[in-house]
Amino acid sequence: MRLLVPCAISILIATAVALADPYGPPYAVTDMAPYCATCHASTSLAQLPDLPPEIAVTETIEQKHLTHIQTSVAYKDLTAAERQSLLNAVKWADEQATVTIKGTAQAKRNSRVEVTVTTRGGAGPVIGVSLVDSVVRFQARPIGSNGFKVLGPPLVIGPERKAQTDWIDRRMRGFDLGLGTIMIAGIQGDAVTHHVDETRTTWTLRTPPEPGVYGIVAAFYYGTEKAHPLGTVKRNGRAEPRGGVNGGSGRVMFSTVLTITVN
Repeated sequence: MRLLVPCAISILIATAVALADPYGPPYAVTDMAPYCATCHASTSLAQLPDLPPEIAVTETIEQKHLTHIQTSVAYKDLTAAERQSLLNAVKWADEQATVTIKGTAQAKRNSRVEVTVTTRGGAGPVIGVSLVDSVVRFQARPIGSNGFKVLGPPLVIGPERKAQTDWIDRRMRGFDLGLGTIMIAGIQGDAVTHHVDETRTTWTLRTPPEPGVYGIVAAFYYGTEKAHPLGTVKRNGRAEPRGGVNGGSGRVMFSTVLTITVN
């Protein structure tokens, strides 16, 4: 019984976090890292140097998502031409997606610094961004793991160029609001009209107490299928990706590494 309880808890956590839900995690309003998003495809093999090659390739966009559009039962109602249209729309969504990170290159120990992450793209209605310490997807840790402290809630500027507090407002009263992961709402990516949204999030961090050279990376979580009407279906009263919330249509993309020398 002692073994069953932790296993059951793990399953519940995986259900809450891992699915590529276009509305974001249903319950987990906390810091996350890319290993949580198990149903998202990696945008580059460079994210997966720790995996055997035959396993790494199964995490790529091609094998985890695009192949399934051609073969999976979830797309059986589409004609060959419609499947190709959906494939083209998904590829367009991936071509538009970018994430960048900016911040200071040097700082003193236990001092305040700002880090700004800019995203472009995503099918919506929600995208996610996490501050992590590595570009290795399944070994990256939340930024607090290497000594940084998130000070207060981040400033999120959504696609309408207005500040958003929706995600932080979901935290229980009395809980720390310094989250290194943020979900941003109101995203509308449209492959038909070529509409692409941009966001900007600024975190205030306290640097580690120990001197050294530290890396900060932005992990960008976004969806693709809902960028086209053929990729959207109604389930349980809401619009979802045709392939389902565990169908591989989500993505994990990394920014370059922001290197900060702490003296």
